[in-house]
Amino acid sequence: MKANIKAAAIQLFNKEGMSNVSMKQLADNMGISAGNLKYHYNTKSDLLEALYEDMYTVTLDYILPKNTYLTLFHLEDMMGKFDALQQEYAFFFNDLVNIIKTHPTIAKRYEAGNIERFKAARKLLDYYIETGRMKKTHGLVDFDQVIYAIWMLSTFWQSQKIAINNPNYKVNQTSSISLLWQLIIPHLTEKGIEEYQQMRQFVTLPNH
Repeated sequence: MKANIKAAAIQLFNKEGMSNVSMKQLADNMGISAGNLKYHYNTKSDLLEALYEDMYTVTLDYILPKNTYLTLFHLEDMMGKFDALQQEYAFFFNDLVNIIKTHPTIAKRYEAGNIERFKAARKLLDYYIETGRMKKTHGLVDFDQVIYAIWMLSTFWQSQKIAINNPNYKVNQTSSISLLWQLIIPHLTEKGIEEYQQMRQFVTLPNH
């Protein structure tokens, strides 16, 4: 029953916005009593924490394999997995600031998880530098800031599609992965660009 509740909540939250949906509305939408819903999740905060736990569990799959040569596709694969997570839990990223302000437990876990991901991302970029796919850092480039910019773009990709929804503006109608590569490609070496072009021959960028 809990799995059904979470699935229904995700669908309704994505459609209406989490803050606009009450527990009673969720129960009515599912065709169950408010008491039945409350038995499984006493408050919406309890439900949200359960949903976040599922999200966190999914992100554990983003860990890069060890003791193997990592290609640029490994980076794109991680981007794609995060993009899929954002689409599945769109309500969370659309309402991220409010969730962080009103749910301190989730806020602390979310912050700690991101800090760890920043460290992992830096190790990955350093690996690409060591293997000749990315240019070495110099005074004008701070890769920690590049990583943070990548995080900001990917994290707020869902909400920006709501903020800029003009059909005549085409840039935000591409995929987040395409834009993320625009931040990375200028830092690739000739070897890295060649590998990227080879990857594009076999893997097509998503168009959403």
